[in-house]
Amino acid sequence: MLVPLRGEGEAPTRLGRDAPDCAHVTGLDLLDQISREHAEFFWESGRLYVRDTCSSNGTFVDGERIEEPARVWPGRHEVRLAQDVDLVVVEIDEFGAPL
Repeated sequence: MLVPLRGEGEAPTRLGRDAPDCAHVTGLDLLDQISREHAEFFWESGRLYVRDTCSSNGTFVDGERIEEPARVWPGRHEVRLAQDVDLVVVEIDEFGAPL
């Protein structure tokens, strides 16, 4: 399931069971290991970051729990919510296909 990220200068894209940006993700609301507002992606100076938003079970980048915003690159970093909800950050072309 794709969750489009907002662009630089826009509000962060929030991930979580009750996050409006994830309302279309079927079954996410049933994963109690994911906090209601778990993490967010945001752009700063042309760079993409992920930040944990005080989740109970943590946000991980490349296997390490993050305490501060972590820079991520599409296709180069493993991002995980809690213990086993893996995310894949990809760039897509104008047709919605991964690059």
